[in-house]
Amino acid sequence: MASAMAFGAEVYSWHSFDTPVITNSRFELAVHQRMRSRHELHYLDQVRGGAILRWNAAERFTPFVGAYLQPQQIRPGDWTEGRRVFGGVEVPFRFRGSLALTTRVAAERHIATGRPDHNRYRSYERLVIGRGRFSPYLQNEWLAVRQGFHSVRNSGGLRMRVTGQLTVEAGYLFDFRRAAWGGNRQAIVTAVKWQRRER
Repeated sequence: MASAMAFGAEVYSWHSFDTPVITNSRFELAVHQRMRSRHELHYLDQVRGGAILRWNAAERFTPFVGAYLQPQQIRPGDWTEGRRVFGGVEVPFRFRGSLALTTRVAAERHIATGRPDHNRYRSYERLVIGRGRFSPYLQNEWLAVRQGFHSVRNSGGLRMRVTGQLTVEAGYLFDFRRAAWGGNRQAIVTAVKWQRRER
């Protein structure tokens, strides 16, 4: 974090919650929520919520689509009603030694988020080490817009399996962003994920 501060990165916090509503052998419909603060955690920057539908088309091929409503405070006291729709494909791999790698590509449409409406494209790789109660993870994500490079996000942390259906994660993220999109930022990241049993 000290080295990130040397680059002038603003401090954020991102806290997400994922809860499946419908789960079976082919489909999962989940509700997603996330709160984000900024300015060294002094005020609420964004609150988003929506749904994600995943289709288990094959063992290593999972298309998904989703939509978020994401009100955002672009300046203190000045909120805009943002929206996002997206779709993509996720591909999971499992390796010997209890390593799990997930790759993902997606395209998004951002609407009324305080900037001109635009498309954004992202690729994502996430490595989870181990299958025990505590498992460290590493994550890398590249983002692009029509004009080219947008940002690259690197993060790492620890995943804790509380029960068979509930996991909690905590980690640190550094977001190296193009200056036109706000410059670098760092974040304390937490995630609560609930998994229902298949019916």
